[in-house]
Amino acid sequence: MQPRHYPARMQWQHQPAATAATAGGEVAVRGRIVDFAAGRGRIADESGGVNFVVKARVGEIKAGDIVELYGIVAEGIIYVNQVRLLVSSRADWCQGDWSRFHANGLWANMRIRAAVLEAVRDFFKDAGFLAVETPTLVCASAQEEHIQLFATEYQQNKTKEQLYLAPSPELYMKRLLGVGFERIYQISRSYRNGETGPQHNPEFTLIEWYRAYASYESIMADVEDLVSHVAKSVCGQSSVVRAGREIGLQPPWERLSVRDAFARWAAVDLEVCTDAESLFRRARVLGYDSARQEDSWEDLYHKILLEKVEPELAKLGAVHLFDYPRPLAALAKLKEGDSAVAERTEAYLGGVELSNGYTELNDPTQQRERFARSARSGSAPTDEAFLAAMERGIPPAGGVALGLDRLVMIVAGASCLAEVIAFPPGH
Repeated sequence: MQPRHYPARMQWQHQPAATAATAGGEVAVRGRIVDFAAGRGRIADESGGVNFVVKARVGEIKAGDIVELYGIVAEGIIYVNQVRLLVSSRADWCQGDWSRFHANGLWANMRIRAAVLEAVRDFFKDAGFLAVETPTLVCASAQEEHIQLFATEYQQNKTKEQLYLAPSPELYMKRLLGVGFERIYQISRSYRNGETGPQHNPEFTLIEWYRAYASYESIMADVEDLVSHVAKSVCGQSSVVRAGREIGLQPPWERLSVRDAFARWAAVDLEVCTDAESLFRRARVLGYDSARQEDSWEDLYHKILLEKVEPELAKLGAVHLFDYPRPLAALAKLKEGDSAVAERTEAYLGGVELSNGYTELNDPTQQRERFARSARSGSAPTDEAFLAAMERGIPPAGGVALGLDRLVMIVAGASCLAEVIAFPPGH
């Protein structure tokens, strides 16, 4: 059997396939033959495709092959007189990656993703934010109870060090606030173990930003302005369509406290149901069959949120849920005048949780106490460098993490993250 030939250089000056049909005269195109039979076919490149006809003497080619074609354009068709085979494809060329990208709309969504990224960078540049980069391989964490980390091991000579893939760039970005940066943002790869589903991926992209001397009110406004800007830049209008319904994105969005949302849609008074036992009793009275006696308060809260509250938020379109109960404070400051809630906010679009932001806690004593309460056996060590930065002083600030993959999903009209991620797990 003769070995296959894989040329490394192109032979002719090429025309994009999408415009070759109108070029006139002699043209050369390169790309993949996506259809071919009885001397007639179609070749496609990144720009699009064009039909062609070949003479019998040009040699053996088939659908799937990657080729250069040289010929004359007449009536929108290339009449080929020279063919140069670049790659001979297998019979199953249209399976695997090709099928995923071209049969399911992923190819087009990759272009939307690129446009969203460009619009995000333009927004922050115009708003005076500095783009920063922080490590994604870390030795300590924020000790958030619900987040599982990916662990790995760094080896140097005969020493070994346990490291983790960062679940977010949060702690390092706050340390940058402590050395004097006031408006910073980052588009970062982040990692969380055990998170896979239509709206979750273990490796994902976050847009995270911080404003020194600001609060969650400023962050809510930022989220509105950013999402509206992205929609206008990519879609040409300040709205998106989700589940067949148009959602207006022009600020201001509706704002609803967690207490009001639970009272309105779940018939639960969170000012009364402040412990697991009282919340469990109320959940059982209301018929929440998923509630279990052994559930923690946080478990019960999230079950009710998913069953009763989030479906109603979807009907509101674009909305901020804010003032979360104290047990869900995470790294947020408690509200002045009402320490039962924290200055935390999450933005929802069509029922999809898009962002999570805070008026940032900058009290090192409180932060250390929260880390100690939420630390799990086997979790990463507490980030002492971050706590030391707090001791030196981090200014008051507002910050937020917004899921880029989810934003692309919404802008593209996709139903799940796998439709906007080039290679989700298993591909």
